[in-house]
Amino acid sequence: MAMNPPPTAQRLDRSDRSMHLLSATSGAADIVAFLKLNMVFTSAMTGNLALFGIAVGQGHLLSATHSLTALLGFIIGVAIAALWKERPFGLRWILALEVVFLALYAFCWLRWGFPLRGSPLYALILFSAIGMGMQSVAARLINVAGVPSVVFTNTLTSIVLVFIQSIHKHQPLPFALRQQMAALLAYLGGAVVFAFLLMVMPVLAMTLPAVLVALALWMHWHPVADAAA
Repeated sequence: MAMNPPPTAQRLDRSDRSMHLLSATSGAADIVAFLKLNMVFTSAMTGNLALFGIAVGQGHLLSATHSLTALLGFIIGVAIAALWKERPFGLRWILALEVVFLALYAFCWLRWGFPLRGSPLYALILFSAIGMGMQSVAARLINVAGVPSVVFTNTLTSIVLVFIQSIHKHQPLPFALRQQMAALLAYLGGAVVFAFLLMVMPVLAMTLPAVLVALALWMHWHPVADAAA
């Protein structure tokens, strides 16, 4: 009687690693924007909308324009990515364009530093948010266990639900749970590392996001990744 071969163990692959880079970039974007760009979020739009509501409700209209700029930038980024996602190598194009906008973000900082007001501040918020909007579409194309890379509330909900259900039903934890937890930890790690870099070496905090996305782009440049690109 023939024996069935044991199932092949699933491992985190190139798509997971690129998602980790994008998730870390999102954590970096939110930390830098919140701490240095007048308390906005350029990746987590739920939090940004809450900050916008607080600013409007308390009559702080100038602060509201900062959150509104982040919201509009994110929408612009999604719209640009939407124009490319159905084209050949759409994922590559989206990631390449994100690198461009994050490079513009870094260039603005190298030119102006952390401005407290005026057009330089709005430019930094806008370029960061555009990059994150494009990244949200790129994450959908990479499609790792439903992880969006730019907001993790739904991912955290899914992790807890699947964990409790697996324990309750005495079932092994699914591989998708491991993928989601790894991406969540990458976001958290990005937030911690970039908060530290802001204190000790801000030039890295402002230039590394473009490098991380460029690495994710490189991972999807090889012909093996054509199906995802």
